[in-house]
Amino acid sequence: MDIVAGIFLIIGAGFVALAGVGVVRFHDTFSRMHAAAKAPALGLLCIGVGTVLSVRTVPATVMVVLIVVLQLIAGPVSAHLLGRSVYRRARPDLQGPDELLEVVADD
Repeated sequence: MDIVAGIFLIIGAGFVALAGVGVVRFHDTFSRMHAAAKAPALGLLCIGVGTVLSVRTVPATVMVVLIVVLQLIAGPVSAHLLGRSVYRRARPDLQGPDELLEVVADD
């Protein structure tokens, strides 16, 4: 079981590392936010599973589940708020139709 836990921990760390590389390599603000929000969520989930498999106690499992759930809620919400504020300040050039312009204009 420790081998499976180690594999989950390595996979989770790999996702988090790839998110860091994506934040550095991407040029657009929204692409960077996508890399910073999506990959760490999956990485955190894998790290949480690996930790639960490694520790195997009820209090640690409850704490890890609570941490993972709160982070999975807070990550997308903060990325959404950051994206909305960047859109309001910078008005980036989009390649397609701007559907958010109508919503922001009403606020």
